[in-house]
Amino acid sequence: MRKNNFLTGIFSWFGYIMPFKKRVELIKKAGFNAISLWWEDEDEIGRSDMPKLTREMGLIIDNIHFPYDDCNLLWINEKEVENGIIRQYFSWLEECAENNINLVVMHVENNPPFSPNEKGIKNLLKIVDKAKELKIKIALENTRKNEYLDHIFKNINHENLGFCHDTSHDWLTSKGKFAALENWKDKLLCTHISDNNGKEDNHFIPLKGTINWDKYIELFPQNYNGALSLEICATKDDVKCLKPEDFLKIARENLSIVEEKLITKLYKNKQG
Repeated sequence: MRKNNFLTGIFSWFGYIMPFKKRVELIKKAGFNAISLWWEDEDEIGRSDMPKLTREMGLIIDNIHFPYDDCNLLWINEKEVENGIIRQYFSWLEECAENNINLVVMHVENNPPFSPNEKGIKNLLKIVDKAKELKIKIALENTRKNEYLDHIFKNINHENLGFCHDTSHDWLTSKGKFAALENWKDKLLCTHISDNNGKEDNHFIPLKGTINWDKYIELFPQNYNGALSLEICATKDDVKCLKPEDFLKIARENLSIVEEKLITKLYKNKQG
């Protein structure tokens, strides 16, 4: 019965240009206890050094996010292309295993000009089987074309495959609803929480846009045990008017409001 708080996290990039180590320090000082990492090198630090530094500074790694520029290749029926993209994901998964990362986020489409197909299912099964071998779970994120996730989740029922819910993407693609959360909440492994203006994927701090957070709380799964993690990015006005520590303070406070409402709802449901 949940009466305690969730882990609360934030993506390591939040819109202020500064070295990775400084961003992590500010995240920790703002009161977050978890972080999500983008799995590419930065100018002053390689990706394989990020987990160690993050943990040394007292933060839990909620998940890492794989790059998605080539994710459409998962669905192409050409042997050379297929082998190349599979090798890339295998390599990233092996790097994660070496760094004791047990949850990764993937996109499975980047607005492709074709429909989901059997080749994509076979390729994803290979990747998920590799993840299982390495004791890693994969969370697929809802993006623009959710028919791809529909197709995958209807055809793959695997203990190492789940769902990363992006509030902003869902609010936009389902036109003011949370269709992705409603459909796949039983598979939820992690969150990308942000707000928007109802038209664009702004990555606003929650409660700073048009999203109906009461609806989000209504649909949120009762048995979720992961972190509540933000994926937000400061606007130009934010950067101009707010110090990064003040931006993060507001973000943490607003996430706390959502968190408290969730805890109250989940606790009442357990009681009643």
